Amino acid sequence: MRSLIHKTMERLASLLFPDRCVGCQKAGTLFCHSCKAKSRKERKENTSLPFLDKVYHWGPYSNKALQSALKHLKYHGAFGLSHPLSDMMVELLKPHLSSYSQNSIVIPIPTSKDRLPARGYNQAALLAQGISEKSALPFVSDTLIKTRPTKTQVELKGKERVLNVAGSFGIKNGADISGKTILLVDDISTTGATLSEAARVLKEAGAKEVVGLVVARG
Repeated sequence: MRSLIHKTMERLASLLFPDRCVGCQKAGTLFCHSCKAKSRKERKENTSLPFLDKVYHWGPYSNKALQSALKHLKYHGAFGLSHPLSDMMVELLKPHLSSYSQNSIVIPIPTSKDRLPARGYNQAALLAQGISEKSALPFVSDTLIKTRPTKTQVELKGKERVLNVAGSFGIKNGADISGKTILLVDDISTTGATLSEAARVLKEAGAKEVVGLVVARG
C-alpha cells in the first residue's frame, strides 16, 4: 500500500514539478548522466569493517552532486531519487551478480519507528527494493529490525557512533537468513559503525556472508 502511495505521489509531483537534476539543474532527470559519471570513484572493496565481508559504494559523499541527491532523498521527500540511485548500485553489483544469484537476499538498514511517520519512508528500504527489482534478488524488509531508537549518526563522531548503534538491531525471524548471503543496503556510510553492528547481528543469527552496499562513503 505504501509503495502504491509513493508511486501515485511521484506521478503527481512529476506533473506539477518537471524533473531537474539535483546536481546541475539539467531538465528531464532527477540525477543526470553527467553528474552520475562525475560522482563515481573507483575504490577497492573495503573489507576492514568488522563482521562485513565486503563493502561496495558508488562514490564519496564529498561529491556535491551525490551529496545533494542523498540529502534530497533522505530529508526532502524526493523519494523518486531512489530509482537512479538504485540503478547505480545495481551497476556496481553487475560484475559480481553471478556470485550473489544463489541463496542471497537484499536487506535494508531499518529505521526506528519514531522516525518513520515523520519521513513517511525509509530511504534504505526504497534503495534495497529498487536493487531487488533490478537484480532479481529477493527483498526482505522485516527480518532485520531496530530494537531501540538512536541518535542521528551525523551528530556524532568516532567512538560515539559505535556506542550509539550498539545493541540497536535485532532479528525478527532468524530462519529467513540462516546460511544466506546478505546484501545489506544503506544510503551513506561514514565510519561503518551502523553497517558493522547490523552485520554482527546478522552473522550471529546465521548469515553466511554480509556484503555492505551503500551509495556513498563519508
